[in-house]
Amino acid sequence: MNNESEEFRIKPPLLIALLVLTVLLSFIGTVEIALNGSVGGAFMCRYAWGTVSKTMGIPIMSLLVILLAYPFKLLKVKISTSTLVLLYAVGAAVGMYGIGHYETFASFPVGFSRTLLQTQPEFLPVAESWWWMPPIEVVRRITVGGATTDWGAWSGSIVFWSLYFLVFYLFGSSVMLLFRRRWLDVEKVPFPYVIATHEIITAFSGESKPERTKSLFVIGFLIALVYEFQIMMTYLFPWWPDVLAFRGTPVEDTSPQGCVCLFSNHPIASAIVWFPGYSKNILPFFIYYLAPLEVLFTVWVFQIIIMVLAQIAYTMGYYTGVFNMGSACRVRAWGGFEISPLYGPPYYWMWMTMIGGTTAVTVMMIFHARGYIAETIRLAMRGGKSPEEAHEPFTYRQIYMFIVASAIILLAFCFSAGLSIGTALSVLIVGAFINVVAAAYVLGLSGCGYIHNRGYWPSWPLRLIWFQNRPETYTTDWVMTHTFLATGVNHVTMGLQTGAYLTIQNLKMGGLARINLRDIFVLTTIASVIAIFVAMITRVWIVNLLGVGRVPIWGECSVTDWCDNDFGDYDRAPASGFQLTAGIVGFIVTMVLFLIRARFLWWPIHPVGFIIATSIAPNHMKEWTTFLAAWIAKWLTLRVGGSKAYEKYAVPFVSGGVAGYAVSNLIAYLIGTVRFFIPF
Repeated sequence: MNNESEEFRIKPPLLIALLVLTVLLSFIGTVEIALNGSVGGAFMCRYAWGTVSKTMGIPIMSLLVILLAYPFKLLKVKISTSTLVLLYAVGAAVGMYGIGHYETFASFPVGFSRTLLQTQPEFLPVAESWWWMPPIEVVRRITVGGATTDWGAWSGSIVFWSLYFLVFYLFGSSVMLLFRRRWLDVEKVPFPYVIATHEIITAFSGESKPERTKSLFVIGFLIALVYEFQIMMTYLFPWWPDVLAFRGTPVEDTSPQGCVCLFSNHPIASAIVWFPGYSKNILPFFIYYLAPLEVLFTVWVFQIIIMVLAQIAYTMGYYTGVFNMGSACRVRAWGGFEISPLYGPPYYWMWMTMIGGTTAVTVMMIFHARGYIAETIRLAMRGGKSPEEAHEPFTYRQIYMFIVASAIILLAFCFSAGLSIGTALSVLIVGAFINVVAAAYVLGLSGCGYIHNRGYWPSWPLRLIWFQNRPETYTTDWVMTHTFLATGVNHVTMGLQTGAYLTIQNLKMGGLARINLRDIFVLTTIASVIAIFVAMITRVWIVNLLGVGRVPIWGECSVTDWCDNDFGDYDRAPASGFQLTAGIVGFIVTMVLFLIRARFLWWPIHPVGFIIATSIAPNHMKEWTTFLAAWIAKWLTLRVGGSKAYEKYAVPFVSGGVAGYAVSNLIAYLIGTVRFFIPF
């Protein structure tokens, strides 16, 4: 490790090399995601070099660049811990922005432009008038493929969607700069994925560790690798024994992500009103094991509370017909909101959390940090660099200038996209600030990005503008506001939270490795800008080359039906009054839980656990069982061996598991690439 008395600085030659690597990885990764998407199945939905999981959003590339550097160490090439951390930072930027989740690849910029082909005649002239839409005759060429890319026609779309990601990165990262010292230095928010990756870096850097510790890392690595190998072989060869039942059974189905949905004829689904299913995914277990014990405890306890209350509500006449649906329909309200214990009456759990609970988390973050924020404002007004700012990347005056400037840039971008003042402010205040602060804090504490699923809820700020009297006809304001608010949160890499997640985790890693934080931030920012533009350009090129017949992308619908743009989804959701009332209740419940926890140290219920248990994404991914398993394992670890056993043995084991999972993704993508060219 670096000398504790000095910080590592990035020299210009090293910076240039890292940025060249950013270009190469972003290009190669984007091509790879297209080829594996063409193969389909698990190679589209489970494996990745960008990010995996709707909740955790692990940037696999940040692990792969570390793991692929290891063979050089075997050749006696000197690679310092600082270099590995910088590779991690670049890999994280590439994973988040240069490759992203498959749905991000499938959405921007080509998927959105493709909607021109299905947009209804009355709205088509409006969509064609947008400066970021290529001409419809150019879009038609992607249907067949083999087309020479018309860069002039696609330039507007490339620039617009690159700016979209960039403006939200600038604002989100600026806000994270403000909260950095409070969260990382004072509260010591863990950020489980960073803890696991730092342990991997430590293991590969050659630091002296007990043999038992190294052995446990290897054991975790092999367990994850063998587990994922079994899943991969199940998808590759029909004759391979389906030991883990990933091909499904007559009573349940398993998605490529490992989410198990119960059919209506399943013994549990036919008896229990609310049982969301369970997860066979091994990665959440490893990540959530590193979360605080009380958060893990609260998640599974509240899930049981929801089950009991749903059963009581059923006896009172709610959820009629619920036993005719499987667990997936109950979770996603596909049979109607009235039949979903998560979405519908009498509790409206999802609305309570996603509206009120999210707002309450952000309010409490500001309330708990009120003294800290007041201090930063005082120091910003005074000027200069005080001792309190000695370890900050920038002075507080500069940070507040970044926040104000990036907010203005974000609003200007929204106006350029056709948003009105009211909707642009809703995107800034709710989408880019309230949701981002809450999501980043919950991710940092638990490892779970609970906010990532568009599922009807993100349009709630617009109900304060339109309430029930929405526009009678589609407008640019309506369509683009919903695109930003709804599509923008559907996955970790969809834009709104991406920059905040990336920045705060890279700063966390930089702090652990004692790398100059200004250098880390500058590297993260430049790498993100490069990765964004390279990804957009490469996506346009590869889809034009291969065509949507080979590379599945979104957009097989009107732009007015894109995600939750359509009036039908807006009208099918509970009325504005019900949503906002549920939000107020959720705000109060979450605030009370925060206050009780602050007042009574023995109180076992953590408000973040309540948020996770009642939110849509973890329920959609069926992750409550991984929280339960992680709680049992961690409780036993601490009970038997104490914190010493946890730090010396358990953390290396789960970190090895995360590394093994990453290597399995590397192997799977290479096999998927072979299958693209040589089907077998």
